Amino acid sequence: MRREDLRVPDAQADLYLVGLGIGGLERRTVEADEVLQSAGVILHHTAFDTDLRHMYRAAVVDLESVYGADPNPGQAYHEMAAQVLQAVRERDGGPVCLLTYGHPLYLVDSAWILMEAAKAEGISVKVLPSTSFLDAVLVDLGARFDRAVQAYDADLFYLHDVRPDIRFPVLLAQFGSFNSHQLRQSGDLYGRISPLTRRLQEIYPSDRAVAAVLSSWRPDMAPQVSHATIRDIDSLISSSHSGTTLFIGGSEPWANAQQDWMKLR
Repeated sequence: MRREDLRVPDAQADLYLVGLGIGGLERRTVEADEVLQSAGVILHHTAFDTDLRHMYRAAVVDLESVYGADPNPGQAYHEMAAQVLQAVRERDGGPVCLLTYGHPLYLVDSAWILMEAAKAEGISVKVLPSTSFLDAVLVDLGARFDRAVQAYDADLFYLHDVRPDIRFPVLLAQFGSFNSHQLRQSGDLYGRISPLTRRLQEIYPSDRAVAAVLSSWRPDMAPQVSHATIRDIDSLISSSHSGTTLFIGGSEPWANAQQDWMKLR
């Protein structure tokens, strides 16, 4: 007897939050594919609109126009969630799916907005797990942080003046989006991010190894990793954007990235 569980495709819901994982459409799970095959409507903000229309019977809606209509992140994510909710209210047949990159609940604000709004309206929501940027960084970087890691959004790390335990690795997500209040950043990249790098230079010894990691999100993209030390951390700014994760090594033997992955340079 199959259990009725969040992650089981036959435990029917009105709305599924589906993550593709990091790396491209071929990274989707069998579970996610089953749900997408049964969907009545698929809403997404990915680079795979044509593929989705070819592979699935559902009506496919690209949310790029909604995302791009307002430079304010909060407003854009709320508008995307509103369109998904409207599709659920009007659905006739299969479930509605919101399809995103990575894990559907890791740094996906629109999904969290939907979770709350759906609960208030009595709409059943199920989340299908998938690989997140953490999994991709673990593979792409080759540094060991499976035993311990301190992970933060870059803005929150700075805003709350977090003082990490420097014996263990730190991951700062959305490093390239730090101190940005718009979805499409412009202007002085160095001036925007340098307050964070100054803070890190105050916390860590100058020879501590760091890396900027851009994990691939399409099949035709190779992962990119740039290495430096805390002393030269500003050299990583120019190649950073919203998909960049900053990794700072620890000093414990098993977490000492400087001994191991600096050899990959």
